Amino acid sequence: LNGVECDLFKPYDTALLRKEMKLENKYVILHVTSNFTGSVKGGRFVIELAERLKDRAVILLAGSKDTIPGLPDNIINLGLVKNQESLAKYYSMADLYVMTSKKETFSMPVAESLCCGTPVVGFMAGGPETISIPEYSEFTEYGNMDKLEKIVYKWIDKDINSHEIAEQAKKKFSKSEMAKQYIKIYRALTGTEGRK
Repeated sequence: LNGVECDLFKPYDTALLRKEMKLENKYVILHVTSNFTGSVKGGRFVIELAERLKDRAVILLAGSKDTIPGLPDNIINLGLVKNQESLAKYYSMADLYVMTSKKETFSMPVAESLCCGTPVVGFMAGGPETISIPEYSEFTEYGNMDKLEKIVYKWIDKDINSHEIAEQAKKKFSKSEMAKQYIKIYRALTGTEGRK
């Protein structure tokens, strides 16, 4: 697994950010991608999801360099978010992270979202569903929008403990944990297990 900088990607108090963005008392979903309009990352599915959830949720789109005309009113395009702490705050502010890619080898946004205490839903894309924490994530087959919508509604009604999610994610994804795992593999391969 890839390591996450858990001193940075962690739950933040985002009450002020929600107020500044006029998102108090709104259900917020986050989608992070560098190529929203490309076919692999599934931006079209995010647009469809926004239309289906028009009265229930606001979707924040982070990381896209694209100018995207004609987005539904409940999508806020944050553009390219270069500051990692700002990105971590968006993850923290979101009630849910949605991943709509066709293929992903690992999906750092899934790991980063969980480290910030935000559960993940989306399409099975190879990596995300194998690395995610099952109690805090749910995936369906690629392109099944009816099922994805049902999953989102299910999570909207769940009571979420973001600090509990972040603690579990830290145990799995932290850079220090990844280093320990690499050393363990190295020692197993070199026959030096048990040595200090």
